[in-house]
Amino acid sequence: MLNSIDLNNKTYEELLKEAVEQIPLYSEEWTNFNVSDPGITVLENLTAFNLLQQRRVNEVTDDIRRAMLKLLGHTPRENKSATVLVQTPEEPPRTLPAQYQLKAGSLTFETEQVTSLTPWTLKTVYAVDPEGGYRDVTYLMDAKVGSALIFGAQPERGASLCLLLDGFPAEGETLRMWMQVAGEAERNPFNGAEGPIFARTRWQYYTAQGWQDATAVDETRAFLVSGPVTLTLDKGAPVPFGEAPQEGYALRCLLEEARYDRAPRLTTLAVNLFPVEQKETLAKCYLFQGSARVEVKSQLAAQGFLFVYCREKSGQPYRLYQRYAGVGEKGRYYLLEEREDGVVITFDKTRFGFAPGRGWGAVRVVCYNGEMVHHRDLGVVYGYEDQEIPLDLVRDLLPDQFSLIAETPGEDGEMEYRFVAPGNTDPDRLCYRVQSRQGTVRIVHPGVGVEYRLYLCDCAVTRGVVGNIRADNRLTHTSGPVGMEKQTVFHSPAPGRGGQSWEDPEELRRRFVQTMRQVNTAVLPLDYERLAMETPGLCIHKVKAQAIPEENLVKVVIKPYTEERYPKLSAEYLRQIRAHLEARRLLTTRVELVQPRYIPINVTAVLYIRPHYRQAEGEVRQLLEKLLDHVHSDDSFGGWVRFSQIYRQLADLPCVAAVDTLYLSPATTEGAALVGTDIRLGEASLCCPGTFRLDFHNDVDGRHR
Repeated sequence: MLNSIDLNNKTYEELLKEAVEQIPLYSEEWTNFNVSDPGITVLENLTAFNLLQQRRVNEVTDDIRRAMLKLLGHTPRENKSATVLVQTPEEPPRTLPAQYQLKAGSLTFETEQVTSLTPWTLKTVYAVDPEGGYRDVTYLMDAKVGSALIFGAQPERGASLCLLLDGFPAEGETLRMWMQVAGEAERNPFNGAEGPIFARTRWQYYTAQGWQDATAVDETRAFLVSGPVTLTLDKGAPVPFGEAPQEGYALRCLLEEARYDRAPRLTTLAVNLFPVEQKETLAKCYLFQGSARVEVKSQLAAQGFLFVYCREKSGQPYRLYQRYAGVGEKGRYYLLEEREDGVVITFDKTRFGFAPGRGWGAVRVVCYNGEMVHHRDLGVVYGYEDQEIPLDLVRDLLPDQFSLIAETPGEDGEMEYRFVAPGNTDPDRLCYRVQSRQGTVRIVHPGVGVEYRLYLCDCAVTRGVVGNIRADNRLTHTSGPVGMEKQTVFHSPAPGRGGQSWEDPEELRRRFVQTMRQVNTAVLPLDYERLAMETPGLCIHKVKAQAIPEENLVKVVIKPYTEERYPKLSAEYLRQIRAHLEARRLLTTRVELVQPRYIPINVTAVLYIRPHYRQAEGEVRQLLEKLLDHVHSDDSFGGWVRFSQIYRQLADLPCVAAVDTLYLSPATTEGAALVGTDIRLGEASLCCPGTFRLDFHNDVDGRHR
């Protein structure tokens, strides 16, 4: 199954011929191969049976493949919509209804709920040292300017990042920011909530009582990776902060503990953001508390294609209510008031005789867009399993935002309605599965009872991974009558995240094979190198593993990315790497982590320089520093410093007429050895530039050319 082998590529005659040709390999006494021989008759029967088995195996369905891979812990990916944080424009609408749509090219993004916008902005950004010194880094608001060490080159406890705002969100509302971190490509991804903790921070805001803690969700892990920071300010109203060089409403991120492997550096800081999802809602069911009046603030509801269902008593099914058209006074009616951002629905039991009961969900309002309202009727469920019901004009569904309405006749002759989500397992009720990419519903079990008709209830589509757009995009909303359209522009400082596309059985199979080929257990030195390099949350540059069989030992030397000139493994790095390897090593193998050793290489040279070259010494030193720097290059541990290579490249410099003398020597014999004119570095060693003794002579008469 995993390699998609075709077992039906041979005929009965070919299989029988192969079997007969193998008889002499197993028996010298069997010499009669005619069809009259009883043995040949048995072989013919076995060949036919084998052919039938092969055809049956070849008929493995996609459902069987999914079930087999599920036993191995692999389930297919479903569609998920990407989320993008966009910035409030300077003159925004005061409130955005749910399903407010923004466009980025052909992609549609929507608000999930009613969103209140306040036109406040970030005025100034300060990096504050522990002694209270302010350093202006407001240029972080412009992603094209540069980056800033927000806690300094050597972060210390008590440093902070201070943000001054010209306004503030209303009390209890969420404040979202986006932090773009420099150099995160050199850091391994974190494994969920696990991983190293290099710092602890506290987000605060300034009130009349001083600095108050905000409820914070920091997805940057104290500025180690890019991500959003979400704050809720619920401990008093903010007041202007006057101790900074400028005055304004203040937020700050206070550094309480600092053991950074690399000082955090920001390239972008954006505030006053709100989320939108990459999807297009075609139908949506809104639930309300049983009440005489409900208000649906939704761009979808404003289109006017809606159906109202009410539960009049607890535990009973829903009944369909109609919009009152001025005819008749008794019946299941509602009054409708249309607004620009939605609708208001009113029930009057005194007047009409019917109204929803109490309790959450007693009122359901199902809204459709102008096209899907004509395709809401999906037909009848006839009572057999695996019935497929296609959805017209719909592909790439979001399964977690899909549901159906089942219509059945009640005892009083009127239709009753039940709302059914996918994944139900009750054998007495409707159970179905959504086939996302095809846009179909497959009835797994029809339930017990009479035939019923299905209607679309919730339905949204997405482009999956396509919604993970890059940062710095423009999203637009167009409104107004034809010929007088008004366009509102929103900026997205953050990339789209979380978008995922549906996975078919073949894609799932390939992912499973790829996962099986990943290194999860260290056996060979190469396995140790790969696993150490992938330690979650760390910045690893180079790894070299050496096996010592007679000691049952593997030595692993590791060089991290840090701000130091010659990086060493910190205690936190040693702890994280050791824990990562211990869980994956063979039981009897010992692992030893080794610090990198840096060997300076001294150079003595006499060079003849061509006339008129005034920068010759600088060019020579620059070349030698480049050739002898294995610390920052891609050269691995334990390499060679080749005399011939350095001699040749020095001689090829345009300014050099001749290399008269060249001598290389390691500054120490621990970790390096002179082999002839070359230098052999130890298994844990990297070379670096040492002392250069260079003697330059002018090639005046050209004798050295």
